[in-house]
Amino acid sequence: MTVLMTGLSIAAVLVPLVQGLRTILGAWAATRRVSPEELRRGKANRPGGTEPLALLMIRILQKSLREGEKEGQHSDFVFDATRQYILNEYDHHYARLITMYASLLPPIGFIGTTGGMLILFLSMHLADDSLELGALAIALTSSVFALIAYAGLEGFKIRLYARLLGSMREVEDLYHQADARREQAAAGRAGVPRSAVASA
Repeated sequence: MTVLMTGLSIAAVLVPLVQGLRTILGAWAATRRVSPEELRRGKANRPGGTEPLALLMIRILQKSLREGEKEGQHSDFVFDATRQYILNEYDHHYARLITMYASLLPPIGFIGTTGGMLILFLSMHLADDSLELGALAIALTSSVFALIAYAGLEGFKIRLYARLLGSMREVEDLYHQADARREQAAAGRAGVPRSAVASA
């Protein structure tokens, strides 16, 4: 009876945990670091699968900067808007789902604890030791498994966000290098010597 109750509590926790882990795997692929060559090309070396968000950011940034130059928008504004768009994409497709699945786990643990305590009280009334052990098993294991799974999903979410920020920093570095080259080229066309631009 105890094994059955423990198995039932594990099964209840596994459904949101597996869905959360599936989302984490997708987010892991989307937040992977991209080589500088891939960033410059704007294409992944390995086609198929989930596209890294850094490459999406590069493509959107390139397109927006071309359109922004025609409309006279400042490049820093375009970069910030692109960065916010990528953060929203990550949040919408990955972070919210992971949070949703993780948030389901504590109530499942609480339901298991409550159900286990009800069975425990019934078993005390019936003086059934095997039912009493099963009730304790479901009361304790459901909470423990749910909280461990919750902490795991939330921990992965924090790690994924750090990966995303790292890949976005690489895009930002590439953007600043390109922006500096654009400013030097513009200064060169305006007749300002490059040494004056470098000293500024």
